[in-house]
Amino acid sequence: MTDQELFTKNLKLSTEFDLYLIEHPEVAEQIPENAVVVLLPEEDQELCKRNLDLVKARRESGQAIVHVRIEKVAPPHSRLVKPRVEVAA
Repeated sequence: MTDQELFTKNLKLSTEFDLYLIEHPEVAEQIPENAVVVLLPEEDQELCKRNLDLVKARRESGQAIVHVRIEKVAPPHSRLVKPRVEVAA
């Protein structure tokens, strides 16, 4: 996996996790302040390993680590409601 692929996968996962936290604020309350959150998608073991390696290398002394195990990510779908396409004359 290239660094660009790692970045892209983590960007997508972190965006989805942010959306999840907005819908489930009680989960956000479980995360200690200043903790490092590590996203671990079970269906991508290489990404799990890379993310764990990254957190070990970059965590500050005494900083809490929170593992977020993700069973899977549902296929993407649009959140648009009844869009209308109009071709301008």
